[in-house]
Amino acid sequence: MRIFGSLLLALCTLFLLFSTPRPAHALFHLMDISEVMTSYGGDPNVQFVELELFTIAQNFVTGTVLGAFSANGSYLGDVLVLSHDIVGITGPGTRWIMGTQAFETLAGFTPDFIIPVALPNGSGMVCWGAPGISAPDPNSWDHTDPDNYVDCLAYGNYSGPTASNSGNPTPLVPDGHSLVRISDNLDNATDFTCGDPATPETSFNGGFSASLAATTPCPTIPVLPRGGAVLLMGLLTALGALLLLRGRTLSAQRPQ
Repeated sequence: MRIFGSLLLALCTLFLLFSTPRPAHALFHLMDISEVMTSYGGDPNVQFVELELFTIAQNFVTGTVLGAFSANGSYLGDVLVLSHDIVGITGPGTRWIMGTQAFETLAGFTPDFIIPVALPNGSGMVCWGAPGISAPDPNSWDHTDPDNYVDCLAYGNYSGPTASNSGNPTPLVPDGHSLVRISDNLDNATDFTCGDPATPETSFNGGFSASLAATTPCPTIPVLPRGGAVLLMGLLTALGALLLLRGRTLSAQRPQ
């Protein structure tokens, strides 16, 4: 599971931190996308992407990229190439946020990074990160490959390729409410649910958060637990067998 790999990587990272010189911008891998919104109250200008850290010293994000993909997997372009690091104390559960000017006005606090209105509504995918230990020159790597990012969220009727650590797209969409992470099973379809209220948050600059009640009702989509698909198939098979047996019994009881 990602959490065990993350802990091992964290220990290696700390060893490197205190035993060898490091580049100024090196550590940004131990985090994932925790909440996303692409519109609110019918306003597509209200957008944000929030990320959560797993451990300390993961604030060296200069040169990383927030990218957007269309519903069919075509790369729409760079939403933002981050120009500076996150300044402040980091640790497990630390959150930071990228948001539009309209989001800033609505939420009442300034995001750590301002982004243009470029996240796809309805269906699509957003990815953040960069390959390598230290974020390379943004012009040196393929932004169209989801596996070059740290984390991705594919949603709605997205039909393109996904990152290997993102699994299947969630059928939910982040319009009128957020999509919020509830687990870390490397599968967007089960790791995210509809956020009502949305709770965007940053742990920096004194820490700020907002509570945004859904303006589009969250759909009721049952999420099966791990192994739930197999259990459901077994139940349906058993039900089918019972109905077939009942049909045969009634047929045998009818007068010939």
